[in-house]
Amino acid sequence: MAKNVTTGTEPSRTGLIAPPHVRFMRCRPRKRSDWRAHHAAVALTENTFSPAGSGLCRMHKSITETARPGAPRPTPAPRAARGWRRRGPRLGIGWRLGLGLAAVTTVLVLGEVLAARTTREALAAVRSMQNEHEPLANSANAVLERLLAYDRAVDEDLQAHSPDDFSTLTRAGDALEAAVADYFGSSPAAPVTASGTALRLQLTRHIANARLLASRAAQRTQWVAERQAALNQVYQRVTSAGGSGLAINGTQVVARRSLAELGEAFNAVRGNVATPAVMARRERDFRAVVNAHSAEFESSPGRAWLSLVRQDFARAARLRLEIERYDAQRGPQWHSLREDSADLTVGVQQQLQMPARLGLLQAAQHAATAAEEAEHTLRITAAAVLGLVLLVSLLLAVSISVPVRRLTAATRRLAGGDRAARAPRGGSAEIDELAESFNTMADRIAHAEAELRAHQAELERHVAERTQQLHHLAHHDPLTQLPNRRKLAAHLESALARAGTQKRLALLFVDVDNFKSINDTLGHSFGDRVLQTIAERLHAATGATGLLARLGGDEFTVLLEDVQSSDEVESRAAQIVTTLQEPLIVDGRVLTTSASVGASLYPDHAADAEGLLRAADVALFRAKELGRNRFALYSPALYDAAAQRFRLEQSLRRAVEAGDLLLMYQPQVALHTFESTGVEALLRWRKPDGRIATATEFIHVAEKTGLIRELTDWILHTAASTAAAWRAAGWHHAGVAINVSPPQFFESDFVDHVARTLEATGLPASALELEITETVFQTGTATVESLRRLRTLGVAIALDDFGIGYSSLTSLEQLPISRVKLDRLLVAGVDTNPRSAAIVRSIVALCHGLGLQVVAEGVERTAQLEFLSHCGPISAQGFLLGQPVEANAAHAEAQAASARVRLALEAAAQLPRRELGESLVFVGSSGRRRAT
Repeated sequence: MAKNVTTGTEPSRTGLIAPPHVRFMRCRPRKRSDWRAHHAAVALTENTFSPAGSGLCRMHKSITETARPGAPRPTPAPRAARGWRRRGPRLGIGWRLGLGLAAVTTVLVLGEVLAARTTREALAAVRSMQNEHEPLANSANAVLERLLAYDRAVDEDLQAHSPDDFSTLTRAGDALEAAVADYFGSSPAAPVTASGTALRLQLTRHIANARLLASRAAQRTQWVAERQAALNQVYQRVTSAGGSGLAINGTQVVARRSLAELGEAFNAVRGNVATPAVMARRERDFRAVVNAHSAEFESSPGRAWLSLVRQDFARAARLRLEIERYDAQRGPQWHSLREDSADLTVGVQQQLQMPARLGLLQAAQHAATAAEEAEHTLRITAAAVLGLVLLVSLLLAVSISVPVRRLTAATRRLAGGDRAARAPRGGSAEIDELAESFNTMADRIAHAEAELRAHQAELERHVAERTQQLHHLAHHDPLTQLPNRRKLAAHLESALARAGTQKRLALLFVDVDNFKSINDTLGHSFGDRVLQTIAERLHAATGATGLLARLGGDEFTVLLEDVQSSDEVESRAAQIVTTLQEPLIVDGRVLTTSASVGASLYPDHAADAEGLLRAADVALFRAKELGRNRFALYSPALYDAAAQRFRLEQSLRRAVEAGDLLLMYQPQVALHTFESTGVEALLRWRKPDGRIATATEFIHVAEKTGLIRELTDWILHTAASTAAAWRAAGWHHAGVAINVSPPQFFESDFVDHVARTLEATGLPASALELEITETVFQTGTATVESLRRLRTLGVAIALDDFGIGYSSLTSLEQLPISRVKLDRLLVAGVDTNPRSAAIVRSIVALCHGLGLQVVAEGVERTAQLEFLSHCGPISAQGFLLGQPVEANAAHAEAQAASARVRLALEAAAQLPRRELGESLVFVGSSGRRRAT
């Protein structure tokens, strides 16, 4: 750029060429200090020119006269007298600061010598306190802390019902012994007295007594475990001999009387812990039963069995007596240990801690006295340094501020238009050089000002040309040269003003269908040429009566003035659609395109430009919804639908961000076992008014806006985490079913995402079921492969809403599903419509024949439930069984649903029936029975 400015022949940053006669003066080389002074003066000048409204900013008043051809070039202004030239050498700011710092350093050195002496004395006192008295005090404190900690450990271990870990007590005892040894072995050594030696012996005995009590408590724990083991052996022998009855199909139905009495007496012994007298009586009762039936027991199960039972029971009784004797002796020993602990605590405080604290206090007082003397010396030194610094600062300020004020005054005069203003010399060497640079700059400003006026005239001419070009670019599309959005808005406002209330005009939005595929397959450069061809064709179709504009991308707008009727608008829109259906030839390639058109009419649809644009956009959206390649005329109903859809979409996005969505769980109950087979996770939206909205109210908006992926991910992770938490809390067979939308299932990484979610939440794959509609099953081999991967993973697959779609029955055999869910529309009429009942019965039989489980949705009446119970093993779900509830109430609701099913079916079984047969009794592992 330096070359471009000097020669005047290279383009400047604005793209303009300076005239040949414009030259900047060459300046003599400057020293670095000169350049710094020069730039500072220029900055001051530029900052003060504009506000004053003078100097260079006033040059525009005489631009015309200066730029007139043939006008003589201005001559440089005469220079002022050179009385301000350099004088004798001066001391710079650095030298003056150096002298001041030397004086301050001298005072600091003197003060340091005095302060060092007093500081050494204070340090010696502090070291004495730290090395002699403070360690001794810390050791005494440590002994007291370890003693209290050891007593707490003893309390915790001995007060526990069944202590089995003495590591804490052992560590506390070792820590106490180490603290005592550290105190009496410290360096310098602590003063040792006879009472201190006795205290040390008492501490040692205290530790030994506590450990003895702990070891006896451990022995008691071992006795309890051995007694329980002996009782368990007796229980196993009694149970194996049939004391709990014989099991038939998992149900206990018979037991020998002698063994039953023996089992009952033994259960009393194993029951709740009671007083020693009660426990002794229960043991006598058990022995009495054994002796009463000893002859029968010797025959069966056998004499060896009877001998082992007596031996194990005798060993359990002996261990109980040992435990009772220990419990009787524990109280006095524990009370004696507590009294010893209190005496030792007082002894440590009086004989170890208080003497150490007294010595530490005396050492601290000595150190404080020495520190005060050092502080007094430092205060005097600081006052002297501060006074000297103030004096040096005052002298420097005077020697700098006065010349600077003179230079500032000269700068203001020059900025005010006084070209003869010069700065007087004086002050430090740097300020003197700055004044010289300022005066040189003032000489050159007058000469450069005249040349700059001539250059500015040429510059303004080029700016006018460039402004005209920019105005065209600002109002036209650079690709098609059509008016852009800004030009359309201005023209539309003018057209509306011309139309007034007497005339009508129409606005058409034209959007090329699927233009993105052209860019993706043939490239953006080819797409640009396609747009240019489309623009030419639209311009021909629009004619001279309309304005064609390009809003951006593949969107065009046509403005038609003086329209007579809506039929004319529809005719013009249909003509545009037909025109763009004709093949295009671009770069020798034949393309077939189509377009969607939305039209609005003034004043029928809107009274201003913004409303007219919005109405046309709504109509365009409607044309796309109808399948593209067509036109649509605006109507208020379209706007209401679009506004409602937009409000719902925005509210849903805010609900996702604010966490207003929640999952509720509805139980599913197996009718043949009365057990809850799992729950279905149902998405709900808690509205601001407190109402809970179902998924049918907003799920279609989520699918159209792309929110469904985020919602499905959240539902999957939340439901899996909740089910894992249920299992951890004791609901061991908890399972959850989740609805998966087709867009989410079609994602290539959906199966991997499910696997990652199961791994992250810790939920077994068998506890998760994915419910997928028939739409997903009609997408080909890729979908079937994803289903097989999910089944291999262990995830169950359910075919949801079965019976209302278009899937063929062969899909039940070919697809890897595990469950079929009958839609509520099928179940609704099973108790009133014989055909519905026959259809459901056939579907259930078909599914059972294929090895598929069946769930009936929408069960809301008892008659439906009764009918379904006669269809074989089937599960049910509906408001009759249980309501959707939140996660914390799901387990209780599932249990309540099972109970409701049992009561409803039992009540139905008591009603009169047309055919009475022999009642059948089903016996299950849980002992529940149901009459049919």
